[in-house]
Amino acid sequence: MTELKNSNPELIDEDPLEEEYEKNTFQYDPEKINIVTRELTIEQILRRIDAKSLDLAANSQARGDIWKDEVKSRLIESILIRIPLPVFYIDATNEDKWLVVDGVQRLFTLKQFVNDKTLKLIGLEYLTELEGKTYDELERRYQRRIEESQVLVYLIEKGTPPEFKFNIFKRINTGGMPLTSQELRNALNSGQATQFLAKLAKSPEFCHVINLSDSRKKRMDDQEFILGFLAFTLTSYKDYKTEGRDVFLTKALSKANNMSEEELNKIEDDFKKAMVAAHDIFGNNAFRKISTKGLRYYPLSKTLFEVWSVNLSKLSNDEIQKLKDRKQLLIDKYITCIDNDKEFMVSISQAYHKVQYRFFTIEKIIKEVLA
Repeated sequence: MTELKNSNPELIDEDPLEEEYEKNTFQYDPEKINIVTRELTIEQILRRIDAKSLDLAANSQARGDIWKDEVKSRLIESILIRIPLPVFYIDATNEDKWLVVDGVQRLFTLKQFVNDKTLKLIGLEYLTELEGKTYDELERRYQRRIEESQVLVYLIEKGTPPEFKFNIFKRINTGGMPLTSQELRNALNSGQATQFLAKLAKSPEFCHVINLSDSRKKRMDDQEFILGFLAFTLTSYKDYKTEGRDVFLTKALSKANNMSEEELNKIEDDFKKAMVAAHDIFGNNAFRKISTKGLRYYPLSKTLFEVWSVNLSKLSNDEIQKLKDRKQLLIDKYITCIDNDKEFMVSISQAYHKVQYRFFTIEKIIKEVLA
């Protein structure tokens, strides 16, 4: 029998996941892409934020308050000395509620300073006489300068295909702290589904088996793990299309936004069952490669998380107990697959490659052990 090596319950997984950039392969009609340019004043934008008709995507980005007060203050100072702000990109496909995708940190700063009045200017470079002042303490001429400053806004309007909309934001997502794919997905699909991901990401069952650093959680890496499970739960791997992983995951969020509470509760129960089973069987090697050819502790893998969690979630309690009773046999078969099946190794090294093969392989191993 093969013994598991290097189990360390205190180890926080910091290694990058073995994934590569994926090109979009979907087809779209260029005539349906509807992007307009507008010049808006900061006052107009802040009014929209106050009226909740412009969403800073606070639910999907715990990043709005990521800037230090010195950085926020220098943004305000830049406006006061008339330095133009970079353009903003907004999803305006819902006329009643715009979503800010690129520029949320800048707008959060303006909201905090002008609307909330909770920011005091510090660390200024030019207007040092304003040090320590709040918005209300500024001279009226400075307040007007902020309110009347115009910014350039690119609005992606109704009719633009959702798949292309996501791709647009990926392409322009080049700011100082670019959004991750999951942050983009959450920003563009805010609602019941994103709340569901956040809830499962905080569940003890998940946190016990997936130990990510705070920095990775802040970038929603934990929620992307869970979204993979959700996507392949809602759509069988047998029906996975070649349209691309990003599109596949985005469609899963859209589906979940329209599901009943009862349906989501069933998925939650199955998810937690799979997390407990994975830990009971694999311990700290859950959702990682295990090999006799290397001694290193392999990083967590989203692809392995998907195939194992989805397969385990479909089993009955009796079947899971049988796997636990025969876990060494299961582990040995898994290791043999890792060490000898090159096609399987390729399939789990690239998240969008050979999806059917990796699911079929793990499904086959489980059936053999249960037989």
